[in-house]
This record gives sequence, structure tokens and C-alpha cells, in this order.
Amino acid sequence: MSSGASQIARFEYNGATLVDEVSGDLTAGHILFLHGWGGSRESLRGIGTLFQHTHCVHLLDLPGFGEAPPPPESWGTNEYADLVQQYILERINAPVVLVGHSFGGRVSVRLGSRRLALVKEIVLLGVPGLPQPTFTRRKLRAWGIRTLRRALIAAQPLIGERGVRWHTERFGSKDYQAAGVLRPVLVRTVTEDLTESASNITCRVLLVWGIDDTETPPWLAHRYAALLGSKARLVLLPHKDHHLYTGTGAHLIGQKMREWMATEAHD
Repeated sequence: MSSGASQIARFEYNGATLVDEVSGDLTAGHILFLHGWGGSRESLRGIGTLFQHTHCVHLLDLPGFGEAPPPPESWGTNEYADLVQQYILERINAPVVLVGHSFGGRVSVRLGSRRLALVKEIVLLGVPGLPQPTFTRRKLRAWGIRTLRRALIAAQPLIGERGVRWHTERFGSKDYQAAGVLRPVLVRTVTEDLTESASNITCRVLLVWGIDDTETPPWLAHRYAALLGSKARLVLLPHKDHHLYTGTGAHLIGQKMREWMATEAHD
């Protein structure tokens, strides 16, 4: 396949479907790009196109996003990881590099923790999933919001559903309000703690974070680096937020990835 051509693959497993846009050199190393919540394979295309002349590039639509239909509502990141793992084993069957942003990074951490021989390296971009430090202002605010919601739910026999609706409109995140049929999956996902999974990763990991990221602040990157130890390299990009792959970010991330991947032979 030439670097300009692409093909669409669909893969079904365990009641869900992923869509993969494959391009680049099919005889070269494989890089899988896993987008964040609310994104699609378009999200990380800017980075993926930088590798089409040297790698086989896989831009995924995870279940519920892009062209992939929603998964069962009981799913969490483990089930997403099961799906991607089976796709790698059945359709690729070769070493891969995982590049995961935010939600896609959660799935990549889950996969990395399984120590699959085919998962060669992982790149994490602005990934949540670790508990906040104790007694931060943000954590106290989240506790207050949860406590208020529980009280409004308990009061529904007296005041009806208007209190819960108000709470959702006032405090629900944009992702939560737009989640639709994926709302149970989102709620389950955001409460997952990936500490143990991150600690179990044995392959090399590149952490790339935007210094101005307020959704997944840089303390998360430092915490992941501490859990991963010598296996990790941390890169902080100035003037970049949670969507660090936009604009010049794609080229910066691509450059950092190439530099890091080139060091493998010397590690």
C-alpha cells in the first residue's frame, strides 16, 4: 500500500465494533491511535499523517464514537481494552505502538498493564485516571457536588426530578451532558482508578502533556512518571492545553515521538 492510500476495516468482538482507517506502509511497524472521549479517528489524524511514510498507521474509531456504534452500556475501559487487544491479536499480529489521548490513554494503560508481547511501546497524551491529591480545592468541590446530588436524588419523592435535572445542567460536564446513550459508560469510566494498572506496565512509555492543561493537569503526568519509573520519559509542552495535538501540537508530538522511538536501540 502506498503512503497516500487508505482502507477502512471494521472489527466486531464482545458485542461491539471498532473502525480502523489503515494507511501508510503495511510492511512497516504499526502505530495505533486511540482518541479521547467525544473524539474520533479524525482527532489524532494530524499526528498520524506524520508517520505514514515510515509506519503502518491505524486511526481508530472506538465504540460509540465516529462511525463505530455504541457498545453495551455495561462497558468500561477494560472492555474497550479487550476489544483493541483482540483486534491486535487477530488482525495485526505484529508489534504495535499505542498512542492514546485522554480516554484512549485510559484504554492504553489498561492494555499496557496486561504486558502483551505485541504492545511494544505506549505514548500517553493528557490521560486522567489517577486519584487527586488529598484535600485539593478541586477534590473538595467534587465531593460537595456529589453530596448535593445524592441529597437531591433522595428528595425526589418530595420535589420530583427537577432538582436532579437542575444539578445536571448546573454541574454536569460537557461530556456528561452530551454523552447520550454512552452516559453509563462515561460515569463508570471517570470513577476508575488506574494506579495499579499503570504500576503493572513493563514496556517503555512516553508521557506528553500540555503545561496549560486544566482537564488533566500536569500533576497527573508527574504521578504517572513516578508509577512507571525508569520506563517513562516525560515531556511537557508549553502553551498547550488538554487538546495538545491541535495546531502546532501535532508536529511537536510527532517530533518528540520520533526522538523517543529512535532511542530504543540505545536503551
